[in-house]
Amino acid sequence: MTEPELTFITVNYKTPELVDRLIASIGRFPPPLPHEIVVVDNASGDNSSELIPSRHPHARFIQLERNIGFGAGNNRGAEPASGRVLVLINSDCEIDRESFGEAIAYLDGNPDVGIVGLKVVTPEGKLEQSARGFPSASTGLFGRSTFLGKLAQRFGRTGTKGVAGRNLMVDPEKTEPYDVDWVSGTIMLIRRECWDAVGGFDEGFFMYWEDADLCYRAKQAGWRTVYFPGSCVIHRPGSSASRDPAPAIRWFHQSAYRYLTKHVSPGPSFMRAFAWCALNLRSAILVARARGKKTDEKAGG
Repeated sequence: MTEPELTFITVNYKTPELVDRLIASIGRFPPPLPHEIVVVDNASGDNSSELIPSRHPHARFIQLERNIGFGAGNNRGAEPASGRVLVLINSDCEIDRESFGEAIAYLDGNPDVGIVGLKVVTPEGKLEQSARGFPSASTGLFGRSTFLGKLAQRFGRTGTKGVAGRNLMVDPEKTEPYDVDWVSGTIMLIRRECWDAVGGFDEGFFMYWEDADLCYRAKQAGWRTVYFPGSCVIHRPGSSASRDPAPAIRWFHQSAYRYLTKHVSPGPSFMRAFAWCALNLRSAILVARARGKKTDEKAGG
């Protein structure tokens, strides 16, 4: 049997139908290199352990005893991986064409590139901002989910200039690969040497921001991160986080604070204190809003 050169890794938490669709799409449009698929189940407690292995017996299925988070789940998937390139892909993604051959060829031709992110689009064809600038103090104001950030995305330029340019680095006018600070964990191609050099994801990030942290540490170790617009995946948000947003909101803000204390303000400072207060306040407001919306939906349903 030919040794796999690519290892697809996806983490499942109560989304067996999405994983089924993802693996089926890889089967319809396989990469031009030998590959393997690893599915890590984060103690879903549903029918995932029956449905996924029965429909895709060729995929390696790793059952965890508890939910250890997104980054840690990917780390467990990478441990038995044979591929020289790890393809980390969210369970709510799929492909509708061969999407990896050209990106792998680019990776092979540029030995200083450690991480490659592909173009991510919605089923309607809307381009997602899957390449960004490293978070800084300005991210709190102009991050993609803030009010000012949304205004910047709507009225500003998304390339290297304009108010949105610092944090939103996907330029729809560019067709050739270009360097970025970090790419979304929605889809990441990572050279195995790079992965091993930085030690994989920091498991202190339960969910969110672990991708930015990984790319930051890769850059510190001398590896480039590149956005590759010539290949794309389809992202259909439908994860367990979107079904129960309150825990995800808390994890997002906790991880944002962890990133800040690691890379932006590692020592005690006014910025850290302000960020802690602001992030906790914003988290509480968004959780209350999400719960209120859920209550209204139940009352209306």
